[in-house]
Amino acid sequence: MRKLLLGGFVTLIAGCASVASISTGTGAMPVHQRPIYNSPQQVVYRVDEHRYITLENYRDCRVGGIMKWNDDRKNLHVVMSRIKNGGKGFWPGIFKIEPGEERFAVPSFGCGDRNCNLWINFSNDGGLTWDAFPSERYSMYAAEMVSEKQSVIDTEIRVTKDGYIYVIPKHKKFFYRYRLNRTKDQSPEGTATGDERCWPGEGLKLGIKEHIDWVESCEENRVRKPPFPPMEPGKYDMYDLASIPDVKTPSSQERFTCDPSLNPVVEEEE
Repeated sequence: MRKLLLGGFVTLIAGCASVASISTGTGAMPVHQRPIYNSPQQVVYRVDEHRYITLENYRDCRVGGIMKWNDDRKNLHVVMSRIKNGGKGFWPGIFKIEPGEERFAVPSFGCGDRNCNLWINFSNDGGLTWDAFPSERYSMYAAEMVSEKQSVIDTEIRVTKDGYIYVIPKHKKFFYRYRLNRTKDQSPEGTATGDERCWPGEGLKLGIKEHIDWVESCEENRVRKPPFPPMEPGKYDMYDLASIPDVKTPSSQERFTCDPSLNPVVEEEE
């Protein structure tokens, strides 16, 4: 037997297969079999007095288990994401959420054979049901190399109470914005990503070539440094970092935490 040191970066390895509906309400049948670990449930992120995220059935802090969204006011304890194809866990970067009452988004992180992905778990119905879509992609070495880890650790997720999700990979000097669609439709298409300045949107009904030409022309002519020109209502410019709203979690928490002493890392080695 040999005790392995827990690294400063919590990797929580995961397969990045496509995700359909991850979970439904309390008591839902698991979507796949996974080992059962006798690990104590722990709060890994507190939103406010009543709402928090717990981790359970995890091997140790390095390998994710089942994450639940909890709302004590509603007696709600719902599976938000669960281990899949080897692991899935909480986000090691920055996460801030200004929660509303209906729309929430919570990041998670996973690595497969080819790359690592930031996943956005989201709910449009007050936390009753959850789905997910992939966002920022990282090198497959993001769980191992110091320089690659840092790019993940420095990426920030901000979620506003009106359902906007801001993904800010600081090493890239721009950001992405998603908008939850205010309905109970739990498909990734419901995030309405077509509001970026160089995205013509479905309404223009462009062909593939015309669409590419339009986007390339917009990219060539866009301003990448301040001052930025005014935007149409509902649009945003991914280079205008100053336009990102400030977000503060009511609890003041900005990263997920996991106490390794509750389930220490002990692995057998031949």
